[in-house]
Amino acid sequence: MKVFSRCGQLTTYVVALSLLVIGSGCGEYRKLTNDPPKINSFTVPNEVQYGDTVEFRVRVFDPEDDTLTYEWEVSGGTLILETGPEVQWTAPPLPIDPVVPPTGISVKVYVRDGISEENVSKSASVLVFSKAYRVVQTLSGAYELTRYEVRGERLEVTGTLRLTTTTFSQQQAEQEVIGEILETISDDFLSGAYELIAPFDERKGTIQWTPDGGSNPSLSTYTWDGKHLSLFWPRTGVSAVYQRQH
Repeated sequence: MKVFSRCGQLTTYVVALSLLVIGSGCGEYRKLTNDPPKINSFTVPNEVQYGDTVEFRVRVFDPEDDTLTYEWEVSGGTLILETGPEVQWTAPPLPIDPVVPPTGISVKVYVRDGISEENVSKSASVLVFSKAYRVVQTLSGAYELTRYEVRGERLEVTGTLRLTTTTFSQQQAEQEVIGEILETISDDFLSGAYELIAPFDERKGTIQWTPDGGSNPSLSTYTWDGKHLSLFWPRTGVSAVYQRQH
């Protein structure tokens, strides 16, 4: 009887201990059996202009439909909201000099279901660019003058134009037939800085020209078709067509 009594008592202790272990291990068991969330899509624009505000968005699936938490990180710019599956972000402001090269911004989101100890994350990059920089890069190059008019009258003028992203140099020679000989009657060289005046794009816009040492900049409109750069100065009625040299 004593043997059976001790065995029964021992059995009771084992059962109680097992229940205690099972009860205390429920949280750990849930962690072990809980699947982490899965990121189905991550929407970040490939590029934006300096100062623009855009939306970042992530779509997540969780097998157990747990409550999810979100944390966003960016290497530049400003997050208007830092939590949630959708956040607003403002790119860095355009510098004082608008002709600035593009810069890359990294974006990362962390998602956690509150139970699993494992975060899931996704990252991408955004190219922040200056529209002015892109347009002047497109226009930069060496050109040859193919047509020159003053208030609709065509003149015999030859010349070249060279544009960088910020400067220009222009060589221009006016010619006239004297007797039977075409002679150069004036030869001018001009250099300086230029900038685009908003609004503008790669096809058309307004340019402000400021010669070196000059205090009176001039304005011209431009059109660009990928080969010919046409300029028109409304104040003087001068129009010029330049062809890109390769």
